[in-house]
Amino acid sequence: MKPYYEHAGITIYHGDCRDVLPSLKADALVTDPPYGVNLGSHGGATDGRGLHKGPYATYIDSPENFLSVVVPGVSAALAIANRGAVFCAGHMAFQLPRPTAIGGVFLPAATGRCAWGYNSFAHCLLYGAAPDLNLGAKPIGIQSTARAEASTHPCPKPLPWMKWAVALVSRVDEIIVDPFMGSGTTLRAAKDLGRRAIGIEIEERYCEIAAKRLSQEVLDFGGAK
Repeated sequence: MKPYYEHAGITIYHGDCRDVLPSLKADALVTDPPYGVNLGSHGGATDGRGLHKGPYATYIDSPENFLSVVVPGVSAALAIANRGAVFCAGHMAFQLPRPTAIGGVFLPAATGRCAWGYNSFAHCLLYGAAPDLNLGAKPIGIQSTARAEASTHPCPKPLPWMKWAVALVSRVDEIIVDPFMGSGTTLRAAKDLGRRAIGIEIEERYCEIAAKRLSQEVLDFGGAK
């Protein structure tokens, strides 16, 4: 398959990750697959609250599609990678492959609600083993108040979260794969940290957004990106 975008070690494919992944090679998986954020062409997809800014045209956010699309996609990515970090909210995390450990991001202000009250932790499933663990262990959880960049994507992750995940699971110059790329935050984090990266996204408009983000060179003057 011809890449949608390819420059400076970053590659984007527009397509179904289940079709694309078998032909790829990567060192680490970092992804935030969709679930529970009202994606798709159902009534909740047009909910104007929070970050819900429009539906996917090609994916309905449902437990059935999580099992038929996301679980096989994550499994296929783990098959070509040595280790991985997968963000996943809610009980559907138990449907994904069994992780080696569970880390994540603690949110002091909490976000959203569940049957037990306010959510205050964004779970991240960790697979394989940390690279260079013999040189020193890193925390598998962080605290953050960072917000995602303004985006037309309904559920972008904050860039500092993805930088933490990329740094945790990979070495400089290794290849990161994100089979549910969205607006490209994982790829932006990988580029900023000196990694190569491959992103796959089924929605072409998000491929376009990601390509534009990645074409921007970011100068760090010690402030927030």
